[in-house]
Amino acid sequence: MPKAKPISAVSADDIAPSKARPVSSTRQRGVVASEDLVSMGFKLEPDFVQQFKRAALDRDMKLNEFLIFLFREFSNSRNRE
Repeated sequence: MPKAKPISAVSADDIAPSKARPVSSTRQRGVVASEDLVSMGFKLEPDFVQQFKRAALDRDMKLNEFLIFLFREFSNSRNRE
């Protein structure tokens, strides 16, 4: 009967992935710390919410980014009048 080889301990270095992980496709949080943000909780009709989410998604924007973009566009258009 052959002699068994001694079992060595396995470390995290032994099981590290051989390839670097791809950068996540999710977007990072904004520059402002979460504790400095204020919630704007309000309710809207489901059809509007669906259209708003679709419009933000079509522009590759998060909902809060899209809301800020729209407000700035609105403000700029009022200043041009």
